[in-house]
Amino acid sequence: MLFESEDFAGFSNCATFRHQGLKLIITTVIGPRILYFGREDGPNHLLVREEHRGLLGGEYRSYGGHRLWTGPEERPKTYTSDSYSVEVYEEAEAVRFASRVDEFFVRKLMRVAPIQGGFRIEHQLLNCGAYDVELCPWAITVMDPGGECVVPMHPVRPQSEGLLPVQPVVLWAYAQMDDPRYTWGKRVARLRSTDDPNPTKFGSYVSQGVAAYSNHGETFVKQFDVQPKGSSHIDMGCNFESYTKQGMLEVESLGCLQKVSPSGSTAVHTEKWFLVDGVVPSSDAEAGAWFDQLEL
Repeated sequence: MLFESEDFAGFSNCATFRHQGLKLIITTVIGPRILYFGREDGPNHLLVREEHRGLLGGEYRSYGGHRLWTGPEERPKTYTSDSYSVEVYEEAEAVRFASRVDEFFVRKLMRVAPIQGGFRIEHQLLNCGAYDVELCPWAITVMDPGGECVVPMHPVRPQSEGLLPVQPVVLWAYAQMDDPRYTWGKRVARLRSTDDPNPTKFGSYVSQGVAAYSNHGETFVKQFDVQPKGSSHIDMGCNFESYTKQGMLEVESLGCLQKVSPSGSTAVHTEKWFLVDGVVPSSDAEAGAWFDQLEL
């Protein structure tokens, strides 16, 4: 058996995976939601909202942890409640967690598998309706506050080698470029989690398919599927986004917008999670080199 059953954060019968010194906990009575990721003897790198511990049924709640949404973002379609139990399917090398079919006939699934040095999280959106739907998988990880999100920027080349744009930097209406929580470097972009109550969010197309969040003296690393530039990415071409306000920061990756038929086809988006010792260096050049030398 790949997991053990235990209670966590007010929820019974959570599935706990232990693998190479790491621990991952996913709920079975709501979700699917991953509510714990870290070392067995270390802090939880995911935020769990105290006010929502143990609550079941009813409206959408922001429990924290890691969830799967559908994009593009719109109400009420994106904010369907996951406050209901999931079905658990054990496979030879992975475990699938499947939500109920929501009011828009979409079923969300997470397939969790241990891999060398971490875990593989496969996200699936299943169309259970009678007609084609257009959506994209959107994997959102709510991190414990107080850390810093860092993503690599595009490799700089001479103008003679690149006449066309290579990377969008997308801002939401409530975001400002001069917000001190941001640092826009040559090699990396940074967004810090602080006590500022005002929200901010940015997105980009990260061709390297990797993002990092440093906190508690360690760094959470998320690798994600990268589709070719020019694919049907939502939000002006983003495959990565990060949102923060007081008490939380989200590290998000997105698949492409795609048409999903009701004949059993799914939209799939995969991440790999790792935890490495130390934090991303504060120097822009050293941070870029850190990503270049990252071995997972």
